[in-house]
Amino acid sequence: MNAPEPVLSRRRLLGLAGGAAAAMALGGCGSLGGGGSKDGKLHLNMFIWAGSNQGVLPREVVKQFLAENPEVSIDFVESNNTVTYPKMVAAKKTTPDDNYVDFGFFNASTFAQGVEDEMWDALNPSAVPNMSHVLKPYQVKDNMGAGYQLTVAGLLHNKKVAPASPTSWKALWDPAFAGKVAVFDYQWIPLVLAARLNGGSETQIDAGFKVWAEHASQFKALLNSNDQLLNLMSSGDAALSYWWYGISKDWIKGGAPFEYVTPAEGAVSFPAYLAMVSNLNSEQKDVAQQIINRLLDAKNAGRYADLTGTIAATDNAVLTERQKKDPALQPEVGQKAMQFDWGAIASQDAEWRKRWDSEVKSRMK
Repeated sequence: MNAPEPVLSRRRLLGLAGGAAAAMALGGCGSLGGGGSKDGKLHLNMFIWAGSNQGVLPREVVKQFLAENPEVSIDFVESNNTVTYPKMVAAKKTTPDDNYVDFGFFNASTFAQGVEDEMWDALNPSAVPNMSHVLKPYQVKDNMGAGYQLTVAGLLHNKKVAPASPTSWKALWDPAFAGKVAVFDYQWIPLVLAARLNGGSETQIDAGFKVWAEHASQFKALLNSNDQLLNLMSSGDAALSYWWYGISKDWIKGGAPFEYVTPAEGAVSFPAYLAMVSNLNSEQKDVAQQIINRLLDAKNAGRYADLTGTIAATDNAVLTERQKKDPALQPEVGQKAMQFDWGAIASQDAEWRKRWDSEVKSRMK
């Protein structure tokens, strides 16, 4: 099967999130701060996702790098993109020499928003040679980042509260789940799904707003962290959400009374990218790119995928036998899933937020 050409451009991206904000320092102490130096060391802030083993491999890679480069210090900002990205934008505007995050992991929607906002800097292929192994659908125009992993989103429901498995994305606005749906605030997957399944699209979103304006009472809560979703779903206060395959399986393995279901219309593909912020000095860029290159190493890409239940977006990832045999962890899964136009979504984010507040949130009961 011929892979499509790279499609991640400034306005159009094709299309996999963490807990409460926290930071853990390696190679230095004190509060988080950019600016390029701290305690006489070259300093960077790296974003990683919280929970579900998402920080294990990045910490291993950075620990090894710092052991080899004691003149560098790196702090982890460990949270989710929904909480972190607005802080990145604010810091870049108000304290451009003191970034909140310098580089790290970004999901499809946040990465697309960063492209729209000109947040990212180009990666140098000679400094990040492992970029050459990124699968074509996840390569980025002008190297403004690199695809790393992908997951798919399906329906997650509490089997004790809702024993019957939902079979369609339309379950999100089915009155049977009134007051029992929990989703992330300003995360547009439910909105786009409602539009697509009612004659609209990412560029014709009115149908989606109409659905949710009429079904705002579906929502138990609009969330901003994985922990909130896990707690609401586990308690039974919420019974249905969309969520990522890998994290869902991790929660189920941990004993949560959930079931993950791939809807009849298909799962939603959600890639993750590695990127660096555009205002780093040359020394910071060098460090960021070295670590990104190490993350893209065949063994590391495979290990990250194994730890997190995601799919490596590289052609040479070293996979375990379990990964090779799991049909849900094959690259074709993400490519066959529903592909959203994340660039179009990002370009309308500000307008959609206003409409979401006025047309949907104002009607929540």
